[in-house]
Amino acid sequence: MKHKGRELLAGLVVLLGSSVLSAAEFRLSGLEDPLAANVRAMLTIDDALEKETLPRPGRLNYLHRQSEAEIRQALQPFGYYNPELNLELSVTGPEESWFAAYEVNPGPRTVIGKLHLALDGVGQDDEELQRVLAESALKEGAPFLHQDYSALKSQLQSRASERGYYDADFTTSIVQVFPETNRAEIELVYYTGNRVSIGDIRFDDAPVSEKLLRRYLPFESGDPVDTAQLVTLQRNLIDSNYFGDVEVRPLLDEREGGMVPIHIGLGPRKQTLYSGGAGYGTDTGARIQLGMTRRWLNTRGHSLDTRLRMSQIKQEFYTTYLIPGSNPVTDRFALTLRLEDEDSDTIDARTVGIGGSWQKQFANWERVLGLEWQQEEWIFEGEQRDSTLLLPSARFSRTKADDLLNTSKGYSLELGVQAASEALLSDTDLIQFDMRTKRVDSFAERWRLLTRAELGITLVDAVDDLPASLRFYAGGDSSVRGYDYQSLGPEGKDGDVIGGRYLAAASVEVDYLVKDKWRVAAFFDAGNAFDDKDVDLKTGAGVGARWLSPIGPIRLDLAVPLEDSGVRLHFTLGPDL
Repeated sequence: MKHKGRELLAGLVVLLGSSVLSAAEFRLSGLEDPLAANVRAMLTIDDALEKETLPRPGRLNYLHRQSEAEIRQALQPFGYYNPELNLELSVTGPEESWFAAYEVNPGPRTVIGKLHLALDGVGQDDEELQRVLAESALKEGAPFLHQDYSALKSQLQSRASERGYYDADFTTSIVQVFPETNRAEIELVYYTGNRVSIGDIRFDDAPVSEKLLRRYLPFESGDPVDTAQLVTLQRNLIDSNYFGDVEVRPLLDEREGGMVPIHIGLGPRKQTLYSGGAGYGTDTGARIQLGMTRRWLNTRGHSLDTRLRMSQIKQEFYTTYLIPGSNPVTDRFALTLRLEDEDSDTIDARTVGIGGSWQKQFANWERVLGLEWQQEEWIFEGEQRDSTLLLPSARFSRTKADDLLNTSKGYSLELGVQAASEALLSDTDLIQFDMRTKRVDSFAERWRLLTRAELGITLVDAVDDLPASLRFYAGGDSSVRGYDYQSLGPEGKDGDVIGGRYLAAASVEVDYLVKDKWRVAAFFDAGNAFDDKDVDLKTGAGVGARWLSPIGPIRLDLAVPLEDSGVRLHFTLGPDL
């Protein structure tokens, strides 16, 4: 069959001579993509027949004769070495149009028979290189694909270079294909050579001391080169907030005696950052924020962060002095001064707090141990009260998400405990626990399920001894929608909400992506703050719209309180977790 096209061509050459034909059609059958796409990409006759001006018949006949080799070459990368071909080229119709009909059966696929993959040299037991071999798609009995073989060689070379085997090379690289049995044999031996170690570590001039910079190093001189650690160092130095540009690279041209120097190029940020912003929330009303950050105050890397936040119900001033810990990537200390003045429908209070904290990152958790002296004045039911507390505290938090701004799957969890004692410079004895968690799950293609829960428990003899800032309230944008901000909780004699010792709240929300960056949602919230075991849960439900802005989702919710009358609009901005 495969000689039939050639015999027909001989007759066509005699019949047509050197005439030029005006139309052409090419048809390929028997294959599907990606085989069909690769065959058409390799066939020069396919390109020729698609041109407006066709080549002369002699040229087309020549291209047709080349087609068999081109098709076989196009199929071999996919493991097909014995295709059945029926290739015809003819002239049809009164206008003598060219017609090429190529029928291709790829035949049986070649599989891997004998396979020998091995490492040799100092790195023959290197776990990372062994993992590359183990995870390769090349397996005995598997289809032989050229791309799998090329990918393995490329991955070995890349991983070896990353791990400091700069002289590694293939000592054996043999592939034998036996078309008659549709079998392939592969022998690949990779000689790693010696692994290069880190020599001198050189830093560019920086506004902070080299002693501090060396505490960021995840390696020491003498350790084997590992590109992953070099990248980690680069990321850590950028995250330090001292530098905008960081380049970490081995100086290969200075390699000597199995050692290579590491150069760390540093481009400092501006020392002072000023920031400002304005916004609106249905809980807070209009609000503005001003900030100033001194990224370094001295060569020890101490920094200062100051914030002023003002809204229609609350004014806050914070200034925090930050000190890098022994491992500045995971540890830091903070000294904080905070001033707060809140005047809402529920709370009328002024607070001064002075304290310190130790923040440490371990595994996927962040731990903050703190100690704060707090002086607070508040008014409930026309009576002014004050308290002084020394509050040791501990907080643990964790966030895991595929995307913090536009989350498809993830969760956050925060746990906290704080206490005070009359025996330790406080007006009252108390212990307070709180827990907050959020979760986002996706199902189908456009749907998401968002859940959250909040729990608070305060152990104190009398709620009257509890400052307003330590009492629990419910209601508002991030609590029970349909109710005003902090409008739910135990009430005083005059009917004002005075907050409680306990809190329980939860929410279930479903949203749907209607078009790019726009979602619609439906939700149900429940919760309340209370003082005893009799829990009077309030519930709210509603619908909303979300716009996925560059700085996080902007939410607009219309909520109905199910136990009361009315409708409330809620507007919030920020990530889902």
